[in-house]
Amino acid sequence: MVDNPLHEPAVWRPLVEALLRSSPPDVRETEFVGSVSSGAYGGSTNYDGDPGRKLDLARGERPMDALGPIADLVDGAGVAIRAVARSTGDGMVSIVAAAPQVTFGMGNQVLEVVTLVPGADPEPFRRTPVHHDGVTVSPGADPDAVTALVRELLPEARPASLAALAAAESRLGAALPEDVRALYLAAGSGELVLRPRQEDRFYGLQIVGLDDAAARDYLEPKARYLSWTYGATEVVPPDPHGRVQALGASPAWFVVGDDWGGNLYVVDLAPAPRGTVGQVLFVDHEISSGAQWVAPSLTELLVQRPVDLAGRASEGGLLVRVSGTTLAAVEPETEVLYVRGGPVDLAALAGHSRIRTLSTSSDAVTDLNAVSGLPALEFLELDVNGWQRLLHAGHVPPTLLAAGLRGRADWQATVDVLNGLLTLRGQPVLDVTDVPVSSPRR
Repeated sequence: MVDNPLHEPAVWRPLVEALLRSSPPDVRETEFVGSVSSGAYGGSTNYDGDPGRKLDLARGERPMDALGPIADLVDGAGVAIRAVARSTGDGMVSIVAAAPQVTFGMGNQVLEVVTLVPGADPEPFRRTPVHHDGVTVSPGADPDAVTALVRELLPEARPASLAALAAAESRLGAALPEDVRALYLAAGSGELVLRPRQEDRFYGLQIVGLDDAAARDYLEPKARYLSWTYGATEVVPPDPHGRVQALGASPAWFVVGDDWGGNLYVVDLAPAPRGTVGQVLFVDHEISSGAQWVAPSLTELLVQRPVDLAGRASEGGLLVRVSGTTLAAVEPETEVLYVRGGPVDLAALAGHSRIRTLSTSSDAVTDLNAVSGLPALEFLELDVNGWQRLLHAGHVPPTLLAAGLRGRADWQATVDVLNGLLTLRGQPVLDVTDVPVSSPRR
């Protein structure tokens, strides 16, 4: 008896048959590699190992369409799959179950990232706010002005209770600024649209309720960077005015509103030395880290209605892309480095104290073992061939928290590399199940 329906050959037979029907007549083996989760699926098809050869839609439906019913059977984070259909009529589906240590992608590498240290976050999201002495609330903060404005614009609004406010402050671990308290004691929710409406000025916000867990959960690190690939390649440019700390996310940010478009306004209780307690920051849902300064207080945001709501500072030398054979663009402050083209000699970077992320390929560098000379390296994105070489030489950097794979590679080689890295770190290997699937000949 098979406990998991995904281990039943009948579940995968429609996919194998669709692969056979859609493949050109001269093809001996058709391969589909992708991922399937509840309500979502995707991947790519190649014929006889040639990813450039296109699907023959005239010969049948898209094989991917056969994944719809399978997605209904998948729970949680889903599975990664490799399905092979041979012209002889037999096939095989290899299934990798979702696990905390692996992230599935939709590009050339479906098995995209493996986390080598359970629960680890990329460095920008491990930063914690520092509380600076002498930083105070803006002199422009005025709770009475906020109360009057909110009652004028939302006369029917129901205030939040003192108990709800106290519970929110308890979760935050700090008292909210008085003008923020005034906002909630005048209206616990509602659309605060300022008058007159002016396109070139701050036009208002939708008040986020004190019990709105979804909005506040978005500020959690993993909710912002989604996967190690994205989080590790994020850099947080310093605020040129010294008002906002360079943090991927901060427990000292408290959501007060949104802009009806998925972006949040937060008050910052741990500003940088030139900021103010309770300053308002803008969290853009399209940017995976950091926040941009908007106003010195909630009062001044609502009353003065600034024009420049947000401006992201330049990445400068924090992120560098090298496409030639020289590393001259790398600076002492560089944190994220992409190396393409080449070949480049990484030995020139030996001892660089801040490079934490490197994305490259084995043919873009002259001596791959030189990655061991980067003491801060925590994420390395590399092709399967490169990982094979590092594993064989015993030069996988011990500082790595996660490893990424790029480029197209053989499925089994990819699984072997990921399991080699996990074994090296004493982590459980991937759970792989092979399901033989037979189908009538075309």
